[in-house]
Amino acid sequence: MCPLDPLREAASADESSEIRSSHSLLVLESARDGHKVSLPSHSPICRLPVELLIRIFHEVLPEPMSVPFGCAQLWYLGHICIRWRLIISSEMPLLWSTIELNFRLSARAARLSRHSTEIIRICLERTRDCLLTIAFTCPSDVGATTRDDWLRCLDTLVGVSNRWKTIDLFIPITVLSRLVPAKGRLDSLQTLSLSLEPQNARSLPHAIDVFEDAPKLTSVTMSSHLSLDSFRLPWNQLAIYRTQRMEVRNCIEILRLTPNLHALHAKLERPRGNILGEYASSDSGQLGALLPISHQSLQSLSINVLMRPEHEHELFQDLLPVPSNPDRSKQSQIVFPSLFNFRLATGPGSLANFAALSLAGSCFGPSLTKVTIRSVFDAPADYLGARDFLLGLPMVRQLAFGVCFHHNQDVVNILYEILSPPSPSSSGSIGEVVLPKLEVLVLDINYDDSQGLFMPSWVMDPMKEMIRSRRRCDFARPYGCVPLQKFHLYLASWNTPRQPFSKGLEELREEGFEIRVLRGLAAQL
Repeated sequence: MCPLDPLREAASADESSEIRSSHSLLVLESARDGHKVSLPSHSPICRLPVELLIRIFHEVLPEPMSVPFGCAQLWYLGHICIRWRLIISSEMPLLWSTIELNFRLSARAARLSRHSTEIIRICLERTRDCLLTIAFTCPSDVGATTRDDWLRCLDTLVGVSNRWKTIDLFIPITVLSRLVPAKGRLDSLQTLSLSLEPQNARSLPHAIDVFEDAPKLTSVTMSSHLSLDSFRLPWNQLAIYRTQRMEVRNCIEILRLTPNLHALHAKLERPRGNILGEYASSDSGQLGALLPISHQSLQSLSINVLMRPEHEHELFQDLLPVPSNPDRSKQSQIVFPSLFNFRLATGPGSLANFAALSLAGSCFGPSLTKVTIRSVFDAPADYLGARDFLLGLPMVRQLAFGVCFHHNQDVVNILYEILSPPSPSSSGSIGEVVLPKLEVLVLDINYDDSQGLFMPSWVMDPMKEMIRSRRRCDFARPYGCVPLQKFHLYLASWNTPRQPFSKGLEELREEGFEIRVLRGLAAQL
């Protein structure tokens, strides 16, 4: 009898025992494949060339797929026959190169911890020399036994750090020192994601420079921005940087240190002290030359200032400081001439503060064509400054705006009046047009009402009139404006019936104009 047969029967009887069967299969397969020889078969599929079978397997197996526990189809294919098992385990190393381990407190994690090191060792053997994508999660609240197991597993993964391509770590801050053996071996690392516990940490007990010498590292995501002294990165080569917690001073430091940065996504916190005062009194240090900064490579900027909504305008004023001397130019001391995608998540009523900064004229150039505004627009006061803010973005071609609440007729009209072109005067001229180049408009609205399929006209009529006005040729051609090409409406509340909106907008459909009604919240453009 094959030594694997009893295990197969047990696994078939209880497929939910995924971890136990996966570990046993891995160990026994290695033993069996060493001595059992497949018998000749007259089945046509058994005579297919190995190269063709490999192409078929790649077609039928899902992507992405991770081992050892996110790949049930991989195990099933390996159970068909010895030849298939040998092909999967020996001829397809890429299938084993995405490794995901999660030791979060659970029964599954407890079973995993007992076999984790052996499972990972076998998976790594099957990857041969392929570059690895690794996701490793272990919070600080696991038991002592589990902690010892996952530390050994982490050490095993560090042992192959020369093959890391993407590494995603969620670990306690106290075990960062176990990554030190990877220093100088990260020649293939391209993407780093690091989440530490506690997540509000701003510095480390000891400086970590493991990732400073990673010549291909271009993308970094941090749960919290760590001080430059305690966590060192090759800033001058980074193209993408994301963080969930960052003070304004850190943001300005990053802009100074990353001349090749293409995308910055930051959730800002209120600065401590006078930012510009500190710069003015500093000599050189890590900040190098003083402001102004002209960041030529940045193309995408995402700023979330919802953490301290009462101070968000201060945050942005410090990030994009405008000289206070009225005799000087009103240019920002930080400019982004190549930026084409800007996303701002802010609190209700804050657009008036941002409009006062004259963003488009001070820090954004003509490349800016995509803008996403995320907030809560539930009252007239929430729209204060919205028109002036959008007037400062004349080159924008794509706008995502929301969430706009449709509970009150007066509030609904404010949004569509802002977006509608002004009526011609007696002389035939029109006033200043908001977003004259707008081609794509995405709106998130929340209309959660018990009226069901009977939608009141005040919900739909202003929306339809705004769309018609931006589609009119007499609006576009004489004044150098662009007619709207796409309108996507997202219903933020799942209780809102989609049919009335789809039916109400149906009459606006025409060739060359796309209308879509969807559920949920719109993603960033």
